[in-house]
Amino acid sequence: MLSKQFIQQIVRPEPSSTVHHECRHCGYSVEEDVDECPQCGSREIAAYDLE
Repeated sequence: MLSKQFIQQIVRPEPSSTVHHECRHCGYSVEEDVDECPQCGSREIAAYDLE
């Protein structure tokens, strides 16, 4: 017999989160492993968890 929790996961899967990385100085979108913005050279990289 299938459990209630298993059925709920199939019907309503958990939403996946996405992380967006961008330069705080100029707003340029960068890859996750970038330490310096290729557009302006700033080292202030922000990560936003988008759910």
